[in-house]
Amino acid sequence: MKKTRSRLLQKIWITVFAFFLFLTSSNIIVSAVSIDLFANTQVNNNSGTTAAAPYLNVSQKPVTFTVNGTTTGVGLIKTGKKYALISVPSLLSGKVTPNGTATVTTTVTIPLADLPLSGVLGLLSTLVTTITTLLPLNPSLQAPLNSLNQAINNLKNENYGNHNLPIATEQLSATLLGVNISQGLLPILTSTLSNRLTDLKNVLNTLPLGLIGAILTSVLSSVDGLITSLGNPNSAISTNLVSASILGSTNVSIPTFVTSPAGLTQDYTAAICGGIVQTDDLTIQLLSNFGGNTNIYFSAGSLAMKSELLLGNLNFGTHPIQTKADETWNAYVGGNSANPLQTGTIRIDDTRTTAKAWQLKVAQSNNWTSGQKNLSNARLDIALGALSTNFQNYSSIANQMIHMIPNEQLVLVNLSNTTAPGYVEMPLNQFQLFVPKNTPKQIGNYKTTLQWTISNTP
Repeated sequence: MKKTRSRLLQKIWITVFAFFLFLTSSNIIVSAVSIDLFANTQVNNNSGTTAAAPYLNVSQKPVTFTVNGTTTGVGLIKTGKKYALISVPSLLSGKVTPNGTATVTTTVTIPLADLPLSGVLGLLSTLVTTITTLLPLNPSLQAPLNSLNQAINNLKNENYGNHNLPIATEQLSATLLGVNISQGLLPILTSTLSNRLTDLKNVLNTLPLGLIGAILTSVLSSVDGLITSLGNPNSAISTNLVSASILGSTNVSIPTFVTSPAGLTQDYTAAICGGIVQTDDLTIQLLSNFGGNTNIYFSAGSLAMKSELLLGNLNFGTHPIQTKADETWNAYVGGNSANPLQTGTIRIDDTRTTAKAWQLKVAQSNNWTSGQKNLSNARLDIALGALSTNFQNYSSIANQMIHMIPNEQLVLVNLSNTTAPGYVEMPLNQFQLFVPKNTPKQIGNYKTTLQWTISNTP
């Protein structure tokens, strides 16, 4: 019984170990089917943002990324599709989306060894040898032979031209945008080779069939087969032709829309990766050492009161001392009633997109004093105007006169349960100082201080 259990445990352990090796080898295989096509990829964007001038709560902001490669990488693979890719960090998931057609500017070559011509070139070699042998007996074959050699040289040409390709940008995942360069190249490369084969066929059709019938028929049949395959974009010959092509200096311009990430608690630098790859598996995300990088800077926003809109000093003027009647003094510019009333504005901008709740409070920090002298019972009154705001969840005591009591805070605005950015603005239409008639008064320059406070609430 013990021996049987021991064997069973050994079998289980061996099975698990084999499964581990299988997973490991699979990862190695997946890694091998993608390659960075350029050794010196440069990635840029035209957002114009910097750490000092970041985006603040932008939505669908047009930004174009450019990916440039000039030095072809080493170890090209001959399978898969060529893609220009832009990979954004997870915080920008779903925040960078296509904005129209990308543009790819590139030069293309295809090595002769990778062209699907080995069969037809072999037949053409036999045909040329046959015609050359017949030349002494039929000198009229020289002109067709010259044309045939020219068509063959053209067929062997590895240069497939310079191209400016409009190609749709694909949203491959929430964090990955792709431009299928192979899709744009396929009709151009297949038609170029097909045209070269058609030119060859036209030359072949001028040759005297009676002299070289068998070999000519074979060549024509092979050429016709290639032209037919190249006319099918899904044929192996067509797809392999594009896979085997080599890109020279390449520039890819990818227009996008960019939206700020929500809920930032601090300014954020988004390192965005880009490159040009050939791959069999687009589910592979770009690695940290892939291609090049470019930054877009985002602001977390801020909560700020525009203190310059609040009056620095209120001037209630100079008044004779009397105790027979209540007095109400207004604050005028320069303390002179011939001038306009002194007014101010409360303006708070909260550009954050985090969950927030706060209160705006005002308090008179002390009694009206002049040195050791105290203007007891004097009361400051402030006429509040109408509140203007784009917040939804708030309460306020706008459109009324408030009475300040030393060392007691008044809540002017209460904001709760909101994440959207916004503002609050309320005019301070008038400042009055009420002094009861029985207030003891002494000569002096009396002062107090108002404190405006924004405080977080639970």
